[in-house]
Amino acid sequence: MNVVAEPVTLSPATQRAFERLGADLSRVFGGRFVALVASSPTSSVAFVRAIGPGDLHALAALAPSWHREHLDTPLLVTPEEFQRSLDVFPVEYQAVLDRHTLVAGTDPFGGAHANADDLRRACEVQAKSHLLHLRQGWIDAHGDDEDLADLLVRSAAPLRALLVSLARLSTNGQPVSALDGARAAGLDAPTVALLAAVVGLEADVDAAAPLTAQLGEYLSASEKLWTFVDGWRAR
Repeated sequence: MNVVAEPVTLSPATQRAFERLGADLSRVFGGRFVALVASSPTSSVAFVRAIGPGDLHALAALAPSWHREHLDTPLLVTPEEFQRSLDVFPVEYQAVLDRHTLVAGTDPFGGAHANADDLRRACEVQAKSHLLHLRQGWIDAHGDDEDLADLLVRSAAPLRALLVSLARLSTNGQPVSALDGARAAGLDAPTVALLAAVVGLEADVDAAAPLTAQLGEYLSASEKLWTFVDGWRAR
C-alpha cells in the first residue's frame, strides 16, 4: 500500500522530553535498543531486540519522570513482534506507520504495511468501538464541559486512524489524507469540517471547548462512518 506518512508535530519541549525518554531506553537496553518513534504528542512505541523482567523493573523506576513530562509509558515491542502482529492490530499499527516521528535510533519498520483484508475487518471493529466509546464517554462526563472537551481530545487520534483506514480502503491503497475517509463515506462538507476540527485537537487541545456544542453532530457522523464501513460486507 502506498500511503503518505505524516510526521507527528512535536513542540520543542515535547521533542526534548521524548529525547530524554529515548536516552533512558538506550541506557536500559544498550545494544538491544532499536528505535523510539512518537505516534502522537504524548504516546510512543519503543523497539528493542529483546525484553526481560529486569528491563521492565528498570523502566518502572523511570516511568514517573516520563509522566511528569506528560508522556505516556511507551508501547514496548520487538521489530519481529510488530511485523507479526500487523494482522492482529492492523488499524492501530498502520496508524503508527502512517503518522510517526523517529525520535531516536534507526527506522524499525522495514517497509511494513497492513494487509487490506485484515484492515477491512479491523476497520469495522474500530468504527463501532469509536462510536460506543463516544456514547459511553458522553454519559460518564455527566454534562461537565471540561470532561466533554477531554472526551473530544481523547477521540482525536482514534478518529484520525479510522478515517485514514477508510480512505485507504476506498482508494485501493493510493496516497490518502485522513479527510479523504470522511468524504469517501459520503459526509457533507460541514460534517467533514467538523471531523477535521476534531482531528486537529491532537495538535491544539485548547480548541476542544468550543466543539463540545457540536458533540451531537460528531456522534451522528460517527454513526454514519460505522454504517459506511459495515456496508462493505455487501460489496
